Amino acid sequence: MKRAWFVAVVALVLTGVCFAQSPRQVEVVAEVSLTHQTGTTSGTLYTPEETGMFRVNFYLQCTKGDPGDFQGLTAYVHWTDDNFPEAFHQNVGDQEEASPSSWNFIIKDLVGQPITWEVSANAQDTSKYEVYIALEHIGPKVQ
Repeated sequence: MKRAWFVAVVALVLTGVCFAQSPRQVEVVAEVSLTHQTGTTSGTLYTPEETGMFRVNFYLQCTKGDPGDFQGLTAYVHWTDDNFPEAFHQNVGDQEEASPSSWNFIIKDLVGQPITWEVSANAQDTSKYEVYIALEHIGPKVQ
């Protein structure tokens, strides 16, 4: 009888441990997938219904260069946290085809404030590029 109780208690403890360590689910709330782009492109990724934490995954690659353009491409992400509007930007060369550039970073965005993106290019730039963005809501809910 003692052995049966011992086995039952161990099973109960292990069940509790399994539930306590279940992995947190990350939710992708917005995606961008654009190929064969030229010039400047932009858009709104997401406007949260409550303040939260988000992971931005940004991938940019020049797929056909413009040897005459020396300005390159600039990737931007804009959001608003407790202090004021924030921005991330990164430059990528576009004179020739190149390996992809990618960035992952965490932001806090306030309720009702849009998270936007842009890839900026010189008006005369004839290079082509592709851009992929995934925005993940990683929680927790933030006040």
